Amino acid sequence: MKYRILPAILMVTALKLEAQQEMMLNSLPDLWHSTTVNPAYFPKDKHFVIGLPGYSLDAAHTGSLTYNDIFIKDGDRTLLNFSKAIGALDPQNEVFFEQRIETVSLGLALGKWRLQAGHANRFSGVLNYPKSLPELIWNGNAPYIGQVVDVALQAKLFNWNEWSAGLSREFGRLTIGARLKYLSGTSALKTDDDHHLATIYTNPDIYQLEMETDYGFHSSAIVSAFDTSGLGFDLQLAKVKGKPFSSNSGIAFDLGLQLRVTDRLSLSASLLDWGGTIKWKENANYFRSQGKYNYEGVSFPGGDILNSGDSLDFESKLDTLNDIFNFKKTPEEFSTRLPERAYLSGSFALTEKWTLSVGYFYMKKADRQATSAVSASVRWQPVRWLSLGGMYSLNERSAANLGFHLALKPGPVQVYFASDNLLNAFSIKSSPAVNLRAGVAVLL
Repeated sequence: MKYRILPAILMVTALKLEAQQEMMLNSLPDLWHSTTVNPAYFPKDKHFVIGLPGYSLDAAHTGSLTYNDIFIKDGDRTLLNFSKAIGALDPQNEVFFEQRIETVSLGLALGKWRLQAGHANRFSGVLNYPKSLPELIWNGNAPYIGQVVDVALQAKLFNWNEWSAGLSREFGRLTIGARLKYLSGTSALKTDDDHHLATIYTNPDIYQLEMETDYGFHSSAIVSAFDTSGLGFDLQLAKVKGKPFSSNSGIAFDLGLQLRVTDRLSLSASLLDWGGTIKWKENANYFRSQGKYNYEGVSFPGGDILNSGDSLDFESKLDTLNDIFNFKKTPEEFSTRLPERAYLSGSFALTEKWTLSVGYFYMKKADRQATSAVSASVRWQPVRWLSLGGMYSLNERSAANLGFHLALKPGPVQVYFASDNLLNAFSIKSSPAVNLRAGVAVLL
């Protein structure tokens, strides 16, 4: 399997989403899936809950890039076209991606005690890359004769299964909850922050291609080997098996509280994924390229390598760049850390049908950088089985986020859809931001 990492990165890059906040979900404590953002939440007056599948998606990208800026239709083919996308990029770009698939969960109320357990599959990623990387891929190196081009990509991408068990208890008007999560890693790729040099220089006199690298990355169940006896870019990808348990393991904690100050006013706070670290042992390797390489009469062909024929024909285009990076593989364990999140919120019942909420969100990302957001929302419940609401939120990326939620409760079934930015929730390919969450549960 060749060159699958590049298209995968491009797909993630093209999504251009906003960091996982779920502020709308945090303002709906009676929805079962809201327990994922606060373990103190539990649907009022319910004794047994079966959480059916739920899905959430959110991420971020600097600049103003969209899916349609990169991928274009040519008859029945989808082609890559960076000519428009490159103009939308910053000199340095970052992608942040979060996805959560909840398969099943259970809740049980016993007097003042609440028990919960569940399973989810999660994917988290942070990707940093220079604008010069897609420029070189698309334009080739001919326009950069006499220039040093930076092509070093930095990434932290990992997927894991999450098994959780939680407990909460009412103390009068105060409810305190805690949840333990067992993390079982499926796949990961993490570049080495201490070794991330990769440059290309085309000599203007003899057109010699000069490359310098001091670049390394860790991988588990993504990249298994580099075929350095042939093409330097000939990646052999390990088969990623979605098995529920592996020797790549770790734990994380969630803490939460909910205080009903009065019959109308309630406050809540939560800390999520605290201390979450996965130690990667299974299929864990370290790849390192270090040295200076000179190639005479060699050039990158540019964008035609991406759209030749009906497939990505890299071998025929890059066979002259034999062993270009010369990666060496060494078995080595490594670790990845989950982004840690925190929520603060307050709700006030204006009437029996109208509720006003405000919220604050904070997240420390995998690269230890922090982001935050604030929100204000209103909820309308004209009848017991219907809930509608709108939200305005302000984050570091945008001051124009309009959210929406719809929750239906026909009998014991609870179905909902929520988005922190409704205008973009149904136009992923053409919008600069997307945020959505949906789920089903049975409440008895």
